Amino acid sequence: MTSRYRLIDTGFDPATTGALQPDENAFRIRDRLTDNEYRHLAGILAQRPDAWLWLEDRSPDIECLAHFPGLRRLMVTSLRLESWAGLRHVAASLEDLGMGDGTLKRISIAPMADLSTIRSLTILGPVRDADVIGALTTLEELALRSVTLSDLSPLVGLPRLHSLGLLLGGTANLGRLPEIAGLRDLELWQIRGLRDVSILGALPRLQKLTLQSMSGVSALPSFANLPELRRVALDTMKGITDLQPVADAPSLEELLLIGMPQLAAESLRPLVGHPSLKRGIWGFGSRRKNAAAYDLLPIADPPYGHPDWQA
Repeated sequence: MTSRYRLIDTGFDPATTGALQPDENAFRIRDRLTDNEYRHLAGILAQRPDAWLWLEDRSPDIECLAHFPGLRRLMVTSLRLESWAGLRHVAASLEDLGMGDGTLKRISIAPMADLSTIRSLTILGPVRDADVIGALTTLEELALRSVTLSDLSPLVGLPRLHSLGLLLGGTANLGRLPEIAGLRDLELWQIRGLRDVSILGALPRLQKLTLQSMSGVSALPSFANLPELRRVALDTMKGITDLQPVADAPSLEELLLIGMPQLAAESLRPLVGHPSLKRGIWGFGSRRKNAAAYDLLPIADPPYGHPDWQA
């Protein structure tokens, strides 16, 4: 969801609150409203199925969803939330659900099991009953932030899941990743205790890979058996010094190296002459190193001050 929204506070005037503008994509509600006010906003959203309802009030529940039949997109950032039971009101229509700032309590997400049309889900934890995700067979995109699973077993039976983000949390057992048959896009960010990522070399349908802020990871597996891998981003992966495993990817088109001061220009040597590599970002921590990297492999934008460096 983008940041363009219409802010709604208590006491707003329905008579002067009309349709969302083309560049607006959400109603952001910061206070508990009256039933009539909710129904008024629901009538507007019914004309914009692409728009979001963003609940930011401090209510302990989301029973107000009873006024939004057919709602497709929902963001909840209620810090006082105690129950997700209100999801039953939109379970047959909801396609995108995001839990934003989380709650002050570790509550159960079991009511999400009834989301029969859900396609995209973002959960900010910690939460209880996370295994319920395994019941969401229509799910295509999943991001788990500060949610720890003992392993990835709940995700194995999701036939449509193609995008997965594991952000923070402690899900370090990635052994079942290859069993998520449709996985195309994978992001791993600051996972506690994760050191071994050798399983990444066994994901033949993977197209995009992002690894960020995991200092315990000191080596990558060869990507030679990932024929569809097009984009790799390594961000603040300070334990990685050998890029040969990345160069092994036969169809690699884009490589982003961000916050990688341990690398030098020569680290790119394995990638020189790669038959499909077209784009790159070199972030080696200094202008001098970035300029030298560009001279060796000039597929990135020239770094600031590059002409002076050459002179």
